[in-house]
Amino acid sequence: MKENTLKNLAVTLKTPAFIFDLDILKERIQWVTEVIRPAKLCYAIKANPFLIGEMDAYVERYEVCSPGEFHICVKEHLPMEKIVLSGVFKEEEDVRYAMEQGVMHYTAESKQQFELLSRCAKDTKKTVEVLLRVTSGNQFGMSESDIVELVRARNAHPFLKIGGIQYFTGTQKKVLKKIAAEVVYIEEFIQRLQDEEGFITETLEFGPGLGVPYFTKDDFEEDRVLLEEFAKLFQRERPYQVIFEMGRFLTASCGYYLTKVVDQKRNDAVNVCIVDGGIHHVNYYGQNMAMKTPILSYFPQHPMEQEEAEEWTVYGSLCTVADVLLKKLPLVDVRVGDCLVFHNIGAYSVTEGIYLFLSRKLPSIYFYKEREGTKLIREDLETWTLNTRR
Repeated sequence: MKENTLKNLAVTLKTPAFIFDLDILKERIQWVTEVIRPAKLCYAIKANPFLIGEMDAYVERYEVCSPGEFHICVKEHLPMEKIVLSGVFKEEEDVRYAMEQGVMHYTAESKQQFELLSRCAKDTKKTVEVLLRVTSGNQFGMSESDIVELVRARNAHPFLKIGGIQYFTGTQKKVLKKIAAEVVYIEEFIQRLQDEEGFITETLEFGPGLGVPYFTKDDFEEDRVLLEEFAKLFQRERPYQVIFEMGRFLTASCGYYLTKVVDQKRNDAVNVCIVDGGIHHVNYYGQNMAMKTPILSYFPQHPMEQEEAEEWTVYGSLCTVADVLLKKLPLVDVRVGDCLVFHNIGAYSVTEGIYLFLSRKLPSIYFYKEREGTKLIREDLETWTLNTRR
């Protein structure tokens, strides 16, 4: 988005607010799709559920990890055949509902989940595909021995087809050597399943967890280089379909967060600036108590009477010392009414913040396209009704 456009939006829209630039999103996802070909994309909708309708032309599947996320998919009329129902906690009523709606792809994170899926498929008379998730040592997925046990018993579950393997170890990885080692591991395991158990993998859903740059000291070309180098690991043909699960890597760059200065003062030797947003809306992975500075824009709304910048600490509107957004931020003649815009906030912040703390409103949400302008997607919402007795 052009800086002048961003400035006009920051001045005219009610803050706090999120803006998602759909032109940036489209350009990003088209580039990713081209680089990873012939692999396909699975969009992890937890990164930003507001964008799922803009993804459909480009993604093979959607990863859905909760009943609430699935209800969003139903409301948005997503193709049920593109949904992968995942998550470490699946309840029977939710699995049954998904199967009744036509969801054909599931992950199993444990032997108990596998049995649950088998039972629900049998009861609903649906034949569904299951991906067995391999653990990386945390709460997600299963051990190799558990997966081998399920593979050996696969004929006892006629309504389940084990389609392959899912593997994801974490996010914001910026070292290709680590990712390459994970690729080698999971492919060797797939080969052992074939050699020792006669199991042919048809699909590998792999989450590379590629890192994206956020902060002023980051190299903002490193994510492009990382993806291109990563894609080279998958250039040779494989006997199974490879699907890359991505969320943050696709959506981070399309988002902006708008907030305004509502108060300022000098407390001892510290210049204090209060904005109408805060940490309940802004959450960059890797940022801790404003120890890093994300890319942002400053738009003063008054005639400038000073020329030299001063260092300001920017606090949010929550009554907690934890609500600090920026430290030692150089600003020139900052005053009440001035606008700050945080960049690269298209992933997670819109849903990940501590939104119910202090019962403040949820921000409004806008889409932007250069040809069509700005469109209000959701008005700001009161939360105090959720924090009181009925």
